[in-house]
Amino acid sequence: MHITVIGAANIDIKAKSKAKIIPGGSNPAEVRITAGGVARNIASMLAIKGAQVDLITAAGDDPLGALLQESCRGLGINTDAWIIKNNMSTGVRLATLENDGGLYAGFNATTVPESIKTAEITKHKEIIRKADLLILDLNLTEKILGVALDLRGERVKMVDAVSVEKVPRIAGLLDKIDLIKLNRLEAERLTGINLDTKERVKQACYNLVGRGVTRVFITLGIAGACAADRNHAIFVPALPVAMQNAAGAGDAFSVGIALNIDKDLRSQAEHGVALAAEHLKKLVR
Repeated sequence: MHITVIGAANIDIKAKSKAKIIPGGSNPAEVRITAGGVARNIASMLAIKGAQVDLITAAGDDPLGALLQESCRGLGINTDAWIIKNNMSTGVRLATLENDGGLYAGFNATTVPESIKTAEITKHKEIIRKADLLILDLNLTEKILGVALDLRGERVKMVDAVSVEKVPRIAGLLDKIDLIKLNRLEAERLTGINLDTKERVKQACYNLVGRGVTRVFITLGIAGACAADRNHAIFVPALPVAMQNAAGAGDAFSVGIALNIDKDLRSQAEHGVALAAEHLKKLVR
């Protein structure tokens, strides 16, 4: 399966103090540097699962950008369509953690994908058009989202909503999307519906279907997920897991539905839930 992913790639830096943090002091810490970003995370999981993946993103012409690009290539991701910005720095997320793992402070400098211009994305129209599936994350501007969707035409298109703050970017483009994955809060923001009951979750799904989306997937944490098309809405329960790290579980869910676009609605949702559970850690035996 050939999939093109467009969106954010950045460097994640986590510094975990070895003792209680002393503000203003020099605190011994364990530092971990990894590749991140929603689009990159999705692309990496797809590549690990055997898909042929093109990743289109923007990065700075700096050592961190080179490190990020090399890490993607090491997974077999095609980075030939990367947009390198000479006047910008590669996106970075920095988190400082207390010795118990709690967040002390976080810093984000990840706006470089929002600098992508129409000509820069149009240049790669063949990569966008020829893939079996196009996946967009909402770290792109509304304008570039629209350009990419138009370049794709009638072929299958999927969106990962990314965050509550960014989900309004897709509000005017829903009739161009085949599949959308949101979490509970993102769905509430996009529909204006409080998802405090199963009926309201279904109502939100039908709201989005009525606005043009072919299939809607809303993740609900320990309550599993809801999936809907124009015919029906179904709930898929979460799988029991010994959770080690929740980060990236939503990206894994997106990968599960992306790899199963030829399946029926329930099977597709079940694959999303299963891959999210696999990412969280091993199933409880």
